[in-house]
Amino acid sequence: MPSIASGGHMPYDGFISYSHAADGRLAPALQDGLQRLAKPWNRRKALDVFRDETGLSVNPHLWTSIQTALDDSEWFVLLASPESAGSPWVDKEIGHWLENRSVDRILPVVTDGVWDWDEASGGFTEGSTAVPPALRDALREEPRHLDLRWARTETDLDLHNARFRSAIADLAAP
Repeated sequence: MPSIASGGHMPYDGFISYSHAADGRLAPALQDGLQRLAKPWNRRKALDVFRDETGLSVNPHLWTSIQTALDDSEWFVLLASPESAGSPWVDKEIGHWLENRSVDRILPVVTDGVWDWDEASGGFTEGSTAVPPALRDALREEPRHLDLRWARTETDLDLHNARFRSAIADLAAP
């Protein structure tokens, strides 16, 4: 996975963008699942995934640190919900991604709300409450998304849960 900027390897396979209030329990489970699924014996992690709570230390340059992690990530994993759609941080992260990377590298994971594409207009419906403003007009065709709305009420969010493991495998496939 060569870095666009440096010609080297990207430190992160993915960057998880989410609302702490809505997906504070699901985001760590996704990160853990992606890092553990099909882990080769000779590696510490299957995938290296950035999430703010584990990838950032206390420092005076929060946005600069987030930008660096975004720039050093291969994929953008959006946990889409009404709360993330209303989050200025999530919108800023998507905006930065779209300024520097392809929309084709965004993997939407719907965790709550409405994610509805209108084929006639070629865009999201007005009632799509889980779509952040920066993403609303960025797509030209319906994106395939992972629907994890069921996981909000699930208590067993680990790879022992067959449904969760299947979802993680689907997300890790790209």
